[in-house]
Amino acid sequence: MLNRLQPQKSFGDEALDLHVSDSHFLLKVDRLVDWAAFDAHWPGLYGTTGKPSHDPLVCFKMLLIEQWYNLSDPECEAQCADRLSFRRFLGLSLADAIPDETVLVRFRKRLLKARLAEPLFTAVLAQIEAAGVLVRRGTLVDATIVQSARKAPPKGETGGDPDARWAVKGNKPIAHGFKAHIAVDDGSEIVRAIETTNGSVHDAVPMDRLLDRAQASAVYADAAYCDTARRRRLRDAGIAPRIRFNPRGGELTPWQTALNHRWSKVRAKVEHVFADWKERRSLARCRYEGLKKNALHFTLLAMAHNLRRWSVLAA
Repeated sequence: MLNRLQPQKSFGDEALDLHVSDSHFLLKVDRLVDWAAFDAHWPGLYGTTGKPSHDPLVCFKMLLIEQWYNLSDPECEAQCADRLSFRRFLGLSLADAIPDETVLVRFRKRLLKARLAEPLFTAVLAQIEAAGVLVRRGTLVDATIVQSARKAPPKGETGGDPDARWAVKGNKPIAHGFKAHIAVDDGSEIVRAIETTNGSVHDAVPMDRLLDRAQASAVYADAAYCDTARRRRLRDAGIAPRIRFNPRGGELTPWQTALNHRWSKVRAKVEHVFADWKERRSLARCRYEGLKKNALHFTLLAMAHNLRRWSVLAA
């Protein structure tokens, strides 16, 4: 049964709040977001009878904390119980119970069953767009392979994560796992769209779907996306195809070389996003088995990224 938190703070809680600076990153995010806008998504996660649930907004915020601070469920539970800044972000008093790791596991399953990953991502993006921080100079498209959570089987053999596949480059297998495909707003580095596939899917396959959702006017991408028919389709759709030319065994003209150099400087910014996710956040390796679970994880990471970027751009 759905339960919403009604915190009652004591004088002690109010005194302890003074020990967390209002300039703390989490509190900046908390002030920017209209969390009530997510209320419409929660009732479908729970039945109308049974034991009252933990506040789903608190659980959702804990999943975001996991992405920002690269925490597991047990680590997140422990740190939320210990850190005043985390409690303030969650809206919990010192007397309020922290959802434990099993609650977070069940909440994640509920999100998957209700297929809420994309609606929540869209809800976050809608608030960011309304804030007017998107630059809209162009859309950067790229993909990255993430190693599966289980040990990879030899190429051509079964085993490991059954949904994962080998990514191949130059006819050589390079990694067994899943791909995160993203469309990023140039200038703000806000992720406009994200899609998850197994590792064997070519980078360019989800491109059209990403651009439809990102509402792109110009697209920057590397040579893996270079295709004459695709360039034509993009132009017909009113999208400028600033995709690096691929010589495919031939030589580039001086004009193509100059354009490649110019476009590469813009396109390279998308790699900053993946570098941050893999080096500082939770994308060094897949945390879960299966395409659906990893798609939820990647989407939560994109939401957390967008909220963090919003807090920077709004400063």
